This record gives sequence, C-alpha cells and structure tokens, in this order.
Amino acid sequence: MTNIINSLNWRYATKSFDTSKKVSQADLDEIVEAFRLTPSSFGLEPWKLIIIENDELKNKLVEYSYNQKQVGECSHLLVFTAVKNIDDDYIDAHLDNNSSITWATREQLVSYENVMKSYFSAMDESSKEKWAREQVYLALWNIMNTLAQKWIDSCAIGWFNPKKYDEVLWLSEKWLESVVVLPIWYRSENDKYANKPKVRFSKETVVEII
Repeated sequence: MTNIINSLNWRYATKSFDTSKKVSQADLDEIVEAFRLTPSSFGLEPWKLIIIENDELKNKLVEYSYNQKQVGECSHLLVFTAVKNIDDDYIDAHLDNNSSITWATREQLVSYENVMKSYFSAMDESSKEKWAREQVYLALWNIMNTLAQKWIDSCAIGWFNPKKYDEVLWLSEKWLESVVVLPIWYRSENDKYANKPKVRFSKETVVEII
C-alpha cells in the first residue's frame, strides 16, 4: 500500500490519549501551512483557523462541547470557522491579494471579479453563510489527512454549541462563526479502539465507474 493509504488506515477517531505528549511547534507550523494551502471555491478561502493551546480556555469549552473530555485534554484544539461577510469588499480583498502575488492587474482580473460578484449577488446572507460553512469542510479534511500522514491523532467534533463557542472566542465581532472542532494529540497505548478493524462499505458499494 502507498504511504497515504497506510496513514488513512492508521487513523481513527481517537478516544483515549496520552496527555503527557504535546504536538511540537514544527509540526504545528506544518499543519498551519497545510491549512493555508487548502483549495477552495473561487480560491476565496472563506475561513479562519483558531488554534487554542491555553489549558484554561480549552477546559472552559468542554462545557460547550457536551462534556467531551478530549476538548480539554488535547494538545491543541483547532476550531474551524467560516467567514460570514462574503461581500464585494471581501472579494475585492481577495483580488487585491491575487494581484499582488501574480502581478496581474485588477483590469486583467475583471472577468474573474464579475463572475464572483454575480454569483454571490444572487445569494441571500443565509445562503452565503451556508456556502462558506461547506467550504470549511474541505479544510477540515485536508488537515485530518495531513495529521494522519504525520501520525498525529484527531477526532472531529460536530456536536458542540457553536453559539457559545462564538461567544467565548469573540468570533461574531470578527465576522466569523464556528463550524467544526478538531482536538489533536497522540493516542494512548491503552486505547481499546486503536486495533479495531476499520468499518467502511466495500469499494463496489461506494464507487461506480461508468
């Protein structure tokens, strides 16, 4: 098997972990860069990653995670957030950044600009926020895949109170909203789930070649 398939077979939603181990700064830097390189529709990157390493803050968020202990005991808590204000100003900022990196003038990017602004002008605010939240899951999977290849454990949590997370982390003031939470750490040698076979449908069930 290739290394990536081995890594995907290795990973699972870890339930028991070694609290004495911490993810290194070097590994954290690579995780951040993998997040930054995640592809997104239109390249708009409608997200921000909040990395929490403060133990007091992690423990405070356990209550708003329905007392899932991994939130408080993990090495780092990654909170994936979506941008709420996908408007002309946001698109202009993206285009200005594009221009500064690629040396394309804004005039050369006008067709690209018109397509994006037309696309989003047809949406109400709720639809824009839904679009952004869906994009965030691209970043989530990219990071989970990166973690697996680095032999770092994780367990994605969608069952939490986003309004309370937004309140505690002051996200609304930043035009952000929490979407999914990802504690990261190293598994305990005693985790009973570590050696269980991975449960997936067969490839014949989930893949059709036409």
